[in-house]
Amino acid sequence: MRLTDTLFYWLQMKLMTDRRPEDEAARASLRYFAQILSEDHGLQSIRVASCDHSKIYVTYEDREHAEQTVWFDREAAEQLGNDLYGAAEDPA
Repeated sequence: MRLTDTLFYWLQMKLMTDRRPEDEAARASLRYFAQILSEDHGLQSIRVASCDHSKIYVTYEDREHAEQTVWFDREAAEQLGNDLYGAAEDPA
């Protein structure tokens, strides 16, 4: 699985577990994508660094121990959770 795709899926699951921490399926999926990021891509310390009205920034440490930050479209990242749970309040 491509790094960008895996980071996006991880982000979707992270947002879902933040909204519904009791959702065991979402938590299991989050662990699954974190494992792929670690084992297949050598990433560490993956976290949501910040978000604004239109973007969510994800920061991670790569194989060379360099910190990298990528951004994803906020609406796209939140869509799965919105489809399953309804629209969330805007925390930004």
